[in-house]
Amino acid sequence: MKTALRLIALLISAILGLWVVIHGIALVVALRTEPGHEDILRQLAEGSISIAGGISVLSVAVEQLYCMRTHRKDDSLI
Repeated sequence: MKTALRLIALLISAILGLWVVIHGIALVVALRTEPGHEDILRQLAEGSISIAGGISVLSVAVEQLYCMRTHRKDDSLI
């Protein structure tokens, strides 16, 4: 049961991380397609923070899946 809950939590975090990365990329691409933005720096910062946050969430999820796969419980982050 504990392993199933961990897998569900990791799956949800991986999906959310991927969604945040895609959302950040979409924000940055929207800057190039819409020429009339007044607050370009705010949207650029928001997009880059979304991309960085999504990548960090994805890296933690991948590291946890690797630890579960190799059965290294001493390196577990959760």
